[in-house]
Amino acid sequence: MNENRWVVAKVSRKKNNLVIYHLAELNRAELIPEEERAAPNRQYEHLAAATEKMPVDWHSPALKSWLRKNKVSVKKLGITLSCPGVITRMVTLPQMSNKDLEKLLSEQVDQYFTLNISDYVVDYRILEKVQEEDQVRLRVLLVAVPLDEWEKQWKLWESIGFAPKVADFSADCLCRLYHRLGGWGGSKNQVPILDLAIVDLGTDRVEFILMEHGVFFLYSDMEISLGELNDQKVLNESSLIEELNETRKPPEPIELNESIEPMDSVEVAYPNELEDRLLPVFNTLSEFLNFFASRHYGKSVDQIFITGECANYENLEELFERNMGIQSKVGFPEDWKPKFKKKYRNYAEHWMKYGSLYGLAIRED
Repeated sequence: MNENRWVVAKVSRKKNNLVIYHLAELNRAELIPEEERAAPNRQYEHLAAATEKMPVDWHSPALKSWLRKNKVSVKKLGITLSCPGVITRMVTLPQMSNKDLEKLLSEQVDQYFTLNISDYVVDYRILEKVQEEDQVRLRVLLVAVPLDEWEKQWKLWESIGFAPKVADFSADCLCRLYHRLGGWGGSKNQVPILDLAIVDLGTDRVEFILMEHGVFFLYSDMEISLGELNDQKVLNESSLIEELNETRKPPEPIELNESIEPMDSVEVAYPNELEDRLLPVFNTLSEFLNFFASRHYGKSVDQIFITGECANYENLEELFERNMGIQSKVGFPEDWKPKFKKKYRNYAEHWMKYGSLYGLAIRED
């Protein structure tokens, strides 16, 4: 879930195989009364902005109704949370008991951040144990969520009558999935991908995750505007289909000396406009990769993976490779995909939107 969207799924798992038995999605704008949404000249962005001024739990009755309609039991519901302003830190600590680690990070966590940590809720996860100078040490991921965002989410959860069994960070869920699929999950027939970058491309926000030897290394996010481009692309395609359906005339034969007209400007403009919109993404990712290289003797990541709501845009792999100079792939390692039951196959077309849910589903604890 994020600030504008709820997605719930019922999933079964056997090793790396996921089967989606049920999936439902709800955008916050849909909770606004229909007469408001139908008002002339009202755009989604304006409606979403208007909801920010309302009480946190203003839409809880509609959410309850939606959950009941989709037969979602909140007793065992796990949450993956994505929100702006999250800060992560990787720290290496001496090996210690879980109790001592909890005490250390409760009492002294502020020493690992350069900001006022009282404005955040901090959680942690042990990523791995490493051997350094003949001593076993712990690599620990710290995740700091803005306090106001966390309190807002908890108030909403309480208003609909549940406390999550698990509340996970969406970027960490993605890491868990790529870790397993990237060959670090114990497969004997797969050579692990050493270092990689994950770009979770949304319509209004993009998240960057760097992984070192299959382990979380760095995270950040930024705002972006791809939704209008997607709407325009769909509109252009729909208009073209309607035009073709109306004419339905057989093509006339082309004479040998007849010149062929170039493609319509709308068709050729889309990739260029997409690349222009993605330039801030390429620039930010370049900075991240430079930082990574500075910590790895000049070596960058081995591969870039692109996922998320906008990962189905055309030519993304080509655009990323041309701008970043690194092999890029849309989707997941080994061409992995979940399976959708027949009733929910309409969601399969946009299956890359739900990567953090897949990562939550393979969580062991």
